[in-house]
Amino acid sequence: MIVRDYLNSIKQEEERNSKFLHLTANENQLSNTARMFLGSKISERYYFGGGKDDIKDFGHFTALSFNGVEELINAAKEAAKEMLFAADVNLNVLSGVHAMMCSILATTEPGDIVMTVPLEYGGHFATKGIINRVGRKHIFADYDLENLKFDVPKIAQKFKEANAKALYLDVSYYLNPHNLTEIREALGDEAIIIYDASHTMGLIMGQTFQSPLKEGANVICANTHKTLPGPHKGMIAFRDKDLAEKANTIIDDCLYSTPHITHLVALATTILEMKEYGKNYAKQIIANSNAIAQAFVELGYEVRKANTGRYSENHQAHVFIDTKGDRLTMYKNLISNNISTNFENSEFTVNHKLYIRIGTAEVTRRGMKETEMKQIASLMDKALQGKKVIDDVLALNKRFTHIHYSFD
Repeated sequence: MIVRDYLNSIKQEEERNSKFLHLTANENQLSNTARMFLGSKISERYYFGGGKDDIKDFGHFTALSFNGVEELINAAKEAAKEMLFAADVNLNVLSGVHAMMCSILATTEPGDIVMTVPLEYGGHFATKGIINRVGRKHIFADYDLENLKFDVPKIAQKFKEANAKALYLDVSYYLNPHNLTEIREALGDEAIIIYDASHTMGLIMGQTFQSPLKEGANVICANTHKTLPGPHKGMIAFRDKDLAEKANTIIDDCLYSTPHITHLVALATTILEMKEYGKNYAKQIIANSNAIAQAFVELGYEVRKANTGRYSENHQAHVFIDTKGDRLTMYKNLISNNISTNFENSEFTVNHKLYIRIGTAEVTRRGMKETEMKQIASLMDKALQGKKVIDDVLALNKRFTHIHYSFD
């Protein structure tokens, strides 16, 4: 097979992507405005900042400056600081895992103990391994499955007995805000709390989920392509100026080389879109999550509820399918009808039951609302049973081809 054959295969996957109904909680779509420069030749250049006479001079090193990029980034940083109630933000990190690594390395020292969330409660698979590899020690937090919140007394006791330095809250499968204020009160002022907002950053910016820095977190870190509908990149926000200066010095001095200029432009543009349209976007995401959950209930499915009494307070709806058939057969039935979502089966479920983690952020950004959520639930129900609904899926997709809540 020659290179052209490989590339043609990828082009076919690109075409397939445009015809799929994507309902994954970990993906979204960029606006055309935000991705304007992703294919630009400036992607081949390093970004070191702006400078006088198009020169960025560090004394020991001199390079070409990008003043327009710097102005955009500065505007985005100010917008992010306002939406997150942050003293400063860092947009130079490259991904969610890189943001995780940078936030831990910049706020703890070798030998420090870091508490994280177990995988079975929705914690990230990489966190424990990273902590061990960088010379820190590790303990797990306790989670109250029945009430969908962290077990604060157990966390506080374990944290203090271990003389831990930091708590890293990384959760992927959740429906409601964390009980962060209680955690801060129990751990005291000296503990470092890092809140991983990879899934909910867009909702936080839209002021509809929770405000981690106001509720006790020292740091927010995240990837930028889930409810925040930006490129595959990362960001970090700091509550206090002193911690921000210390951490940013460490991060910018040695934890990356280039921030990937065109992805930085795309992220900055997306943040400014959130400043302009984020509140309405976030409210509609949550409305859509509850609408699709209710539609599945009316179709006879069991759906998990958040601890607020509603089905969801974010972009996820958890629909149980453990009694509906064989897992892979059902997934193939969805794929054959151009529907993409995620199946989950972990100890985070009640009695380890299989469920679909439906994400509503992307379809919301395409302009879909409660009526479409009911239609999607019906299509998924039929597809799971092995019925052919691909023509209806394609017809729905063709109705929603523009990106809403954006500068487009």
